[in-house]
Amino acid sequence: MENSVSKLSTEEIAQELNRAFAEEVEAATRYLHLRSAVRGLDRVIVDRVLKDAFHETIEHAENIAQKIRSLGHVPKLDIRVNCPNEPLSGREALRQALIFEEEALECYQDLLKKVEGDVPLEEFVRSQIALEYEHVAQLKELLVE
Repeated sequence: MENSVSKLSTEEIAQELNRAFAEEVEAATRYLHLRSAVRGLDRVIVDRVLKDAFHETIEHAENIAQKIRSLGHVPKLDIRVNCPNEPLSGREALRQALIFEEEALECYQDLLKKVEGDVPLEEFVRSQIALEYEHVAQLKELLVE
């Protein structure tokens, strides 16, 4: 079945998926950096959360890359990541993680509107939204004082 029910062409869908792919790769890079930047006892406290989030984010990126390939395209990666060389507290690392998880959530919500009508792709995007909502909620819970 073609993607003709979607308002976007296959090329435009691939472009939108590339944007989400880049969002996930940027987040993975940031998680890797955050794990390295947290010092002291805070590292022991937040390392597992950051490590798990890194692996989940890589998995999301791989899933998106597969979707792009299934459309007959090669994933394109255009990222801009600036990770300063300053130590972070565990709380600050979690705050930063929350920011890029919220950005990923917004990206998927935007993508959902654009792929309306392509039921399989909608379902994929909805599942990513559910995962991002869960990540945002977990980080918010950890940041409660």
